[in-house]
Amino acid sequence: MGQDFGIDLRKELGLRGGSNGNDGSSTAGLIESFPPPPPPAKEPHHMMAKKKPSQSSLNSTSPTEPPNRPLPPRPVSKLGGGSSRSTTNASGFTTITPLPPPSMPPPSVPPPSVPAPNRPPPPKPLPLSVRPQVPLGMNPPTRPGTSTTAKTTTSSATAIELPPVSTTDSKPRMSWTSTAASSLNVPRRIKYGQGKYSSVELVPQPSDDPDDPLNWPTWRKEVNFWSLMLMVAMTGVTKTIFMTVNAQVSQLYGVSYTAAAALTGVPLILSAITGLGCLIAARMVGKRPFYLGSLISFFIGTVWSTNVGFEGAYGQCMAARVFQGLGWGAWDALVLGSIQDTFFEHERNIKITIHAITTTATLWFPPILGGVASQSSPGFTLQFTILSSFFALAIPAIALGCPETIFDRAYTLSAAASAAPTPGTGLPGFGLTGTGRYKTSLPLAPYRLLSWETACTYLAKLHPYTYSTPISPSLLLQAPRAMLAPTTLLLFLVSFLPISALWSFSSSLSLIFHPLPLSLPPSSIGLFFFGPFLLSLIPVIAFNYFYRKYSTIFTSTPKTHLFVTAVGLVLSCIGILTFSLHISSSLTPDPDSLMATGAKINLPAVGFVFGLLAMGAATLEHGLQRVTIGESTAFTSRNLGVKMRNEVDMGFGVEFYRKVMMGVFVMGTQTGNWVVFEGLRGLGLGLGVAVVVLGGGLATGWWLWGG
Repeated sequence: MGQDFGIDLRKELGLRGGSNGNDGSSTAGLIESFPPPPPPAKEPHHMMAKKKPSQSSLNSTSPTEPPNRPLPPRPVSKLGGGSSRSTTNASGFTTITPLPPPSMPPPSVPPPSVPAPNRPPPPKPLPLSVRPQVPLGMNPPTRPGTSTTAKTTTSSATAIELPPVSTTDSKPRMSWTSTAASSLNVPRRIKYGQGKYSSVELVPQPSDDPDDPLNWPTWRKEVNFWSLMLMVAMTGVTKTIFMTVNAQVSQLYGVSYTAAAALTGVPLILSAITGLGCLIAARMVGKRPFYLGSLISFFIGTVWSTNVGFEGAYGQCMAARVFQGLGWGAWDALVLGSIQDTFFEHERNIKITIHAITTTATLWFPPILGGVASQSSPGFTLQFTILSSFFALAIPAIALGCPETIFDRAYTLSAAASAAPTPGTGLPGFGLTGTGRYKTSLPLAPYRLLSWETACTYLAKLHPYTYSTPISPSLLLQAPRAMLAPTTLLLFLVSFLPISALWSFSSSLSLIFHPLPLSLPPSSIGLFFFGPFLLSLIPVIAFNYFYRKYSTIFTSTPKTHLFVTAVGLVLSCIGILTFSLHISSSLTPDPDSLMATGAKINLPAVGFVFGLLAMGAATLEHGLQRVTIGESTAFTSRNLGVKMRNEVDMGFGVEFYRKVMMGVFVMGTQTGNWVVFEGLRGLGLGLGVAVVVLGGGLATGWWLWGG
């Protein structure tokens, strides 16, 4: 600090002495009396680079040099980045004059073009038959193809959201149908079949829950299916059980033949109504409650019918038939839905074929045996006694082998809905964690055929009521809307006359052939049903077992539906006209003929034309209904689940209208004029003409505007 003071004093005295010009010697001597300043200490190079000039050093001046101040920054022109020029005037100030912007440089010469590399052309798109199909479980199309989709080798995928599916994507396709995967927003690989179906994509995609009916073991699926088939067969037997004994029933109870035929017509109409109610209500509470209720009602009616074979018991017999009709409804309306719930698409066709064969065979074959049984001393009640013995197998089969098959695979649970029914059980609290999400199942135990633990676990799930869903108007109107669809009404109008005529003639066989002059017993009348039994199975097996090939022809060949319609109408018309005209002409007394009345009738020919009528009716029912409804729902349904539901609803809608008309024809066409066979002639001519006019008109409209 003293050194700095000495330096400043020397400078101050030097300035004063120089400025006054007198007494310079004294000033010089005073300056010399102070010691010279020591040389400045050298600082390290790295410190000198970091040291900034102090404010005092910037403001310090000397007599010989200008103030040491930094120059202002050079301004930069905004017009093209030009430079500036600085000048110093006489006063010592610096003036900065911007220079004009330089001229623009000449345009640069583009570099020489480089030829594009020779790359191979992009590969051509694969044909539709080879291109991998869109996974039905991820984005169900409105018109799904076959289930034999080729399995493609893929790599891992990273997408979690649900983008539009590309058929040319090489990433593994994910399934979003699992409850656990959907609730956790985690994709899951598409599942394929096993064994010879290892390359077949499972449609619909099952969830990860072992309680899902699609995940049931094979033995459990088969037990459920054959239990349902047993009840379908038993209900089919009771529908035609009175057709060979209507004349005996009329005589026993002392009622008209129309009243005796009402024992068949009234249950048919009731089964249509109860079937519609079961179809609507099953969407809210499941199918199992209605299976159990229908089993109880059918059991009461059948057992009651074993004790009505005495005079004056017509009221009891009708009451028993009412209980039977109420029990028919669920087995007519819900069985196809249970098959869809339990089996995949590649497994479903054979099951539907077995169901169709069972339904048709149990309608027309039991009268053959029933006529023989009715000739015994107990009479027609022996048929119900034999049928009642099958309940020893049917009751445990339905109670233990038919659990609930409705399973909502799109169901998601949130924390706020922890008390809502779970997809697997439908009961609050089952399968839920503390947060309300679906709790994944434990790994499966080692396979054991039967054990006390597995039996108790299985029985614990067989609750009568295990499914529920909120009631909404849209849910209640699903089946009625399907019944009013144009396709449903068209199929009904095309087929109801031949089928109604078949049931009408079947109910009248006992009236025609039991009285004089033929006086055929019930066992002989039952032989007429060989024709319907054998000939009706031909179109049933052909159109159902070969459904995949037939549906391909139906959709690819124009006007195939018109050809099938024409074949069914022609066979039906031949059967109606030949049956009615031959019987009326053969059994009407001719005073000019020496032959006895009824000697000209050809009973085998009657059975054959009766079978042609059944064959035509089966052609219209099985050759048009399934494939036409399938094509209609493929274009009108937004996804695969809605398509499957609409197929069941529209199929039963057609059956509902048919059953009502069948019951009306069975009760309304049995008149006293049939004794002289004039009524049979008129009925046959009227039905034949109506079939030609109505069926031909609909076929013509279908040809012009049906596509």
